[in-house]
Amino acid sequence: MRNLTLLLALVLLSSLSHAAAPGTVVCTVSPAGNDAWSGKLAAPNKTKTDGPVATLAAAQKLVRAAMLKGAPGPLQVVIRGGTYALTEPLAFGPQDSGSAACPIVYVAMKGETPVFSGGARITGWRRGEGKLWVADVPGVKSGDWTFHQLFVGGQRRTRARTPNEGTLKLAGTLRPLQGRDSRSDPATKQGFIYSGNDLQRWDELDDVNVIVYHAWTSSRHWIKELDEQEKIVRFRAPSGWPIGYWDRAGRYFVENFRAALDSPGEWYLSRAEGRLYYWPLPGEDMTRATVIAPRLQHLLEIKGDAAVGLPVSHVTFNGLSFQYADWQHDPDKVCDGQAAVHTTAAVVASGALDCRFEGCEIAHVGEYALILGDGCKRNRVQTCHVHDLGGGGVRIGGTSLPNTPALQAERNTVDNCFIHDGGYVFEAGIGVWIGRSSFNTVSHNEICDLRYSGCSVGWSWGYAPTTAHDNLFEYNHIHNIGKGVLSDMGGIYSLGISPGTVERFNHIHDVYSYSYGGWGLYTDEGSSDMVLENNLVYNTKTGGFHQHYGQRNTIRNNIFAYSWEANIISARTDLGNDLVFERNVVLTSNGTPLGGNLRPDRFTLRSNLYWDTQGSDLSFYGLDFPDWQAAGKDEGSIVADPLFVNAPGLNFRLRSEAVVAKIGFKPFDVGTAGLYGDPKWVALPKGIVRPAVEVPKPPPPLLVTDDFETTKVGDQPANARVSGEENGASIRVTDATAGAGKHSLRFTDAPGLDREWQPHMVYQPRYNKGTVRFSFRVRMEPGAILWHEWRDSSAPYKVGPSLRIMGDGAVVVGNKTLTKLPLSQWVGLDLTCPLGKQAGTWQLVVTAAGAAPQTFADLTLGTADWRLLTWMGFISLATDTAVFTVDDMKMEVAQ
Repeated sequence: MRNLTLLLALVLLSSLSHAAAPGTVVCTVSPAGNDAWSGKLAAPNKTKTDGPVATLAAAQKLVRAAMLKGAPGPLQVVIRGGTYALTEPLAFGPQDSGSAACPIVYVAMKGETPVFSGGARITGWRRGEGKLWVADVPGVKSGDWTFHQLFVGGQRRTRARTPNEGTLKLAGTLRPLQGRDSRSDPATKQGFIYSGNDLQRWDELDDVNVIVYHAWTSSRHWIKELDEQEKIVRFRAPSGWPIGYWDRAGRYFVENFRAALDSPGEWYLSRAEGRLYYWPLPGEDMTRATVIAPRLQHLLEIKGDAAVGLPVSHVTFNGLSFQYADWQHDPDKVCDGQAAVHTTAAVVASGALDCRFEGCEIAHVGEYALILGDGCKRNRVQTCHVHDLGGGGVRIGGTSLPNTPALQAERNTVDNCFIHDGGYVFEAGIGVWIGRSSFNTVSHNEICDLRYSGCSVGWSWGYAPTTAHDNLFEYNHIHNIGKGVLSDMGGIYSLGISPGTVERFNHIHDVYSYSYGGWGLYTDEGSSDMVLENNLVYNTKTGGFHQHYGQRNTIRNNIFAYSWEANIISARTDLGNDLVFERNVVLTSNGTPLGGNLRPDRFTLRSNLYWDTQGSDLSFYGLDFPDWQAAGKDEGSIVADPLFVNAPGLNFRLRSEAVVAKIGFKPFDVGTAGLYGDPKWVALPKGIVRPAVEVPKPPPPLLVTDDFETTKVGDQPANARVSGEENGASIRVTDATAGAGKHSLRFTDAPGLDREWQPHMVYQPRYNKGTVRFSFRVRMEPGAILWHEWRDSSAPYKVGPSLRIMGDGAVVVGNKTLTKLPLSQWVGLDLTCPLGKQAGTWQLVVTAAGAAPQTFADLTLGTADWRLLTWMGFISLATDTAVFTVDDMKMEVAQ
């Protein structure tokens, strides 16, 4: 079904192509042509003595000759449908330029689709062992050709990997991670400790790739050493981030070895044998299937020399398809980077002025589709279909700003493009990325099915001088991104000071990160002087809008609806950080519209509307709305039903403007984002059939309940985040003792840790009302110190119940010792505390074996105005070798 819809897309692509304005047809190119012919005919004559030329290179020579003769413009090269197999990239230099008066257009013949392919067909298939089919591939055994991707019937197939779905987990790091200092320690980036037989000394070990996830990036590695005795793998090149830095039980998977070829749709290329192995999908006939492997990394290279005033200018590509490009990387160099900026693209331009890609396709590529690099100005990418991408879609500018103005990329446009299905190799690829570049426009695109952010702008951190400004993102439809693969991402992501940058009329939804950071609009790391207005954002994991820190940003007249966590967030208070948040409609289904810390005076919230569609009481950092406003917040704001047609059904049109008018909200048409033009083009995203993917649903609030009986001895606890396992410190399930049953959770502290509050573990329940009762058993050994605390998600956080059990068993709340526990014995602790408006004090009950329960009521909260429980921690505070054990945790929430 997908093949059929993609075929229909190609037919549509040909119908969208059109001849340029009237001008001179220089020649026609055809697969049936001959470069010795004149190119004046659209098809060979009867005597086969003249006809079209066969290659674009021959057409370029004819165009250059016509330009030298001063031919009237525009000039056209008409390209017939069919496949043009490339043995090297198409190359355009300054000599191929047109002019404003005489642009040069390479255009598909109406109703036909020319495909410029960097791939080669694999034939000669025969049955192999079991379910496998085998083909000998010339040039592979000799080392003349290797490839990293395979396509069958126009569909990407999976390089043999393990596990087939999901990931493996690190067992440990090569060096103890010492906070930020680890970033400069090369040894933390060279490998890791693995579990069991997750890695083995496979015959093809030199070709094996290990792909490691690091929050917002993934790194790809080749193996240098494998110590099967110590379970240690070391890499030929390091990762960009310390391995395990963001997730101590970090994720990885392994690919490209014969033993991993164990399921339909997987393939493996044996370089030693020169042989390709493939396990067909059900229904695939390998005697008839079209199997293509890419030979080229680049399909089209536009190389102007803007520094000396020799650009490639006024060249248009219309209705052409560029397909099948591979990825390449030196195994001895770092293969890791935010937004996958360490990669290149199938189509690469530098020094291009006033060039256009219209109605084109770029598909089945290993890295990005298109880069408009140094010196690219006033170029336009319009109505293009960009899909099946190893990395991302379109990149504009670079990671550094050239000092020479002529080399700076600016004033480019990406408009009305369908960019989808990316990040298959380099997961951090982005739909449209703008680096250190200004005055660009990204408009009316549909961007979806990526594993990281939809769009990104800026490439400077903190408050460094601006290198990206006056960029416009408008009317884009961005959805179904993240897919639970990477973290710290957004529908539109920004970095650095960016005066004049505007994000407006965008429709963003279904943004799901792996852990933190699934945001709709995300102003990160010093994003400043921006306006975000008239956007519709809903169904996000961690918020519709998040400002890490920035200054002078205005967020107004947006609709933010339905986040798993708090919907509107700002984080840092230790840096200059401010914003104006006004005339927005904020809908929740969990009663938590605001998170992080939006309370300081420098955050101006005013004239907003808040509503919970499930009828939950709204909690503003534990305050109800009247108390929130009484504290001087949200002047002119209201809590009211905005009267959408069907907000739970995601119809955000208004039945009446009467309520939103009270906050000055100006209605906007939520249906204007996305593609426009030919109805078939506009409908194309709906016609592409993908495997059914269940839309993630917010998990219920976590009940911290665990007796550790179902967790293997030696594993970390389920549903908790563990930190600080280094230098012998650990938090692991044990069967050495138990409060009940056979398992418990042992905390082992050690000397020489980076922080005294390591190791620790954290649970993240989310409750803003009701009364929470939490009980657990603890066994304290001499010298151990346990700190148990409840917090909210403010920055700085507020503290609810908090207690410490000291090395001699003393139970301390605040500065008061309540009682003393017997050491080396199991003791029960039972905490009860109301949340929300009822919060104020809490109660502790201590029950030792053979003793009557001791009740301590009206205990003081750590912070008087704590109201919300989002963090529950168990912390070991000893500074030497010490042990305590917990068991039988049970949480109950009475509403």
